[in-house]
Amino acid sequence: MDPLTTVFLLFGFIGLGVLSRVLMGNNKLFNSFMNALNKFIYYILLPIVFLDTFASRGVELADINIALTAFIYVVISVVVLLKIPLNHDHELRNSVVITSIFQNNVFLGFPVLLIMFNDISAAAMYSLVIFILHITIAGLLAARRENILVSILEIPVIYGFIAGTIIHYTIYEQYQVLTPITAYTHSLLSYSAVYVLGYTLPLTLAHVKQYMKALYITGLWRFLASPLIHYTILLFLTIPNLYWKEIMILSIMPPAVMNTVIAKVYNWKPELVASITLILTLTSLIIIAAIILIQII
Repeated sequence: MDPLTTVFLLFGFIGLGVLSRVLMGNNKLFNSFMNALNKFIYYILLPIVFLDTFASRGVELADINIALTAFIYVVISVVVLLKIPLNHDHELRNSVVITSIFQNNVFLGFPVLLIMFNDISAAAMYSLVIFILHITIAGLLAARRENILVSILEIPVIYGFIAGTIIHYTIYEQYQVLTPITAYTHSLLSYSAVYVLGYTLPLTLAHVKQYMKALYITGLWRFLASPLIHYTILLFLTIPNLYWKEIMILSIMPPAVMNTVIAKVYNWKPELVASITLILTLTSLIIIAAIILIQII
């Protein structure tokens, strides 16, 4: 498919998701369908894509540096962001920390990378580490350490990674019979994920007005500090050029929708997190569109 057409399809599916939210958001049956689609992506489709990716590539030496990049980035971010004064409001502080640090790798990052490079090899390993750190940091901030290990073990992509790695080193030749089928799961993930992303974006910005400082901090971190930290870390680590590009693209992704879910669980101003996510997602889409079009030209 022509790359430009693919770009229009990507943003078209996001728009379709938003339109579906506007027209069908109050329909219980449609909401049930969207919840089922979201679970299908998270619990079935995404693990299959991870399985297929690691069945093809196995585990590489570069994965150590990819994992280190994610870990160092998160540690630096947590240390710095926790020192920013926010009127001694711990709920606000925690919401800013998770929203600033943890980006939308899966529902936007993967589709963008598949369009740009037709590859998520580095992104898969990076996102796996980020998934684990996301759950860990949220648990530590909430002082619920006893639930962290259980929460990590409930991350579906971990099992896709394990199964794919085992397949690569044991029965990869037999697995290749299935690759023409599993290849379609990557495209299915791209378009279904961005559609769900569009549908899950909030339709109000009312909660941002009284917390503009939180918006500025999160925006600066996502689009300035995050790529700068990633770039600096990667200067000292050796990874293939394609992997470098994938990680840098992920470094400018907007906040993850999962942050809103976590904020609801721990009561960390979820409406604010959702509103900031909407604003920064729209901003990120403009940046991403420009990058993709520049690459095509």
